[in-house]
Amino acid sequence: MTGRLHKEICDFYDFVKPQHFEQTVRQELLSRLQSLVVNEIPHATVLCFGSFAAGMYLPNADMDVVIVSNSFRTTGHKVICQTKNQIWRFHDFIRDSKFGTSVEPITGAKVPLVKFIDRLTGIRVDVSFENDTGILANETFASWKRQYPAMPVLVTVIKQFLMMRGLNEVVHGGLGGFSVTCLVTSLLQNMPRVQSGDLVPEQHLGEMLIEFLDFYGNRLDTSRTGIMMRPPGYFDKVSHPDFRSLWAFVDISRMFVNATSPTKVYTKPTKQIA
Repeated sequence: MTGRLHKEICDFYDFVKPQHFEQTVRQELLSRLQSLVVNEIPHATVLCFGSFAAGMYLPNADMDVVIVSNSFRTTGHKVICQTKNQIWRFHDFIRDSKFGTSVEPITGAKVPLVKFIDRLTGIRVDVSFENDTGILANETFASWKRQYPAMPVLVTVIKQFLMMRGLNEVVHGGLGGFSVTCLVTSLLQNMPRVQSGDLVPEQHLGEMLIEFLDFYGNRLDTSRTGIMMRPPGYFDKVSHPDFRSLWAFVDISRMFVNATSPTKVYTKPTKQIA
C-alpha cells in the first residue's frame, strides 16, 4: 500500500512543483511591486519570504512579501505602516494605483497585513511591514531542504491536503506553510528510524505521510507537548507555560513506531481525525 502511495506522491509532486516560468512570473511581480512602492516610499525595500522564497509553493499559492525601511534594517526602528490609519492608506494606495484588486487590510492580526490580488497575473499577495522574521527563516528553510530532501515533497502534499479542506488560511484559524514546514521537519529530526538510517524518507514518502498524519493527529498530545526546532526536541507546556525557561525534554521514544516491532504506543488516548 505505502509503495503505491509513494509513487502517487512522486507523480503529484512532479506535476505541481514550481516550474521555471512560474518562478519568472512571480519574480516579475515582485519587481513591479518594488518599483511601485519605491515611487511612494523611497527608503523602502520589498522582500519575499515563505513558500515562494523557499521554492515550496503550489501553483495557486499566494506570495508573502514584506516592506522594510532602511531605518528598520539598520537600527530596528519601525516607521512604515505602524498604525491602522497608515495601513488603510497603503490599502488605498494599492487600490488607486490599479496594481491590485480585492484589496483587504487585516489590521487586527498579530502581524498586520494588506492582502490583494495582482491585476496582471491573478496571484494573491500578502504584504506585511517592518518584520524580518520571515526573511531570517529563508536560510533556515534552505538548510532543511538540503538536509532532508523529502521535506519539500511532504510539505507540498500536506499543503494541498489542507487547501482542499479550506484549512490553509492562517487569518481564518488554518495552518500556514511555515507551520507545516516546521511540523514535517520536526518529524524528520526526531523520528528514530530516520535518524538511525533504517528509513530513507525520500524512498518511503507514502510511509512518511501516514506517519505524519498519525503522529500529529493521534499520538502527539498537543495540549501539553510542544515542538522546538533548535535543538530538535519536545517540551512540556505544563511544566514550562511561559516557553522561555529551560525547556524540559519529553521522552518521545514511545511516540514512534518501534524500529523492530509494528506495535504503536500512544502518549494520549486515541483520537480520530476527520
